[in-house]
Amino acid sequence: MRAILLAAAALGCLSTAVFAAGDTDAFRYLTKEQAFAIVAQPKTDGSATFSNLIQHDDFIEQVVQRTVSGKVETHEFFSDYMVIVDGNATMTIGGTVKGNAKNPNGAAGEWLGASSTGGKVYDLKAGVLIMIPKGVPHWMQLPANGKLHYITFKRRG
Repeated sequence: MRAILLAAAALGCLSTAVFAAGDTDAFRYLTKEQAFAIVAQPKTDGSATFSNLIQHDDFIEQVVQRTVSGKVETHEFFSDYMVIVDGNATMTIGGTVKGNAKNPNGAAGEWLGASSTGGKVYDLKAGVLIMIPKGVPHWMQLPANGKLHYITFKRRG
């Protein structure tokens, strides 16, 4: 747990460098249970449930829950920094994406694929920090009946 808090604090420091002077984000204190409660109801389509804690043009901070594997994601404009809080999964980084198409959510520069081959697979578990540069395909896969909670920091550029 200490490693998670240290990683989150380090990323929090990174986030402050992104904002201009005079930013007015409110102070918040959330326990793990409070953060999990924000995303407790899974979506009916099986996609990740998330809540934006902070959202700016160049920076987004989210608490996320996944109960099923995702699609292969590629972000043209945002890098992802993830701190795994609870659960386990694997993340395939890179490779060749099959069935790549624009994300139906309409967000510019967001792509989803059906699968990928040739990437490197990493184990995700509590305490892991993973940084994914913009433009790099990534595919999160959960075990059967799995659940994963994590904090994502998305940075433009």
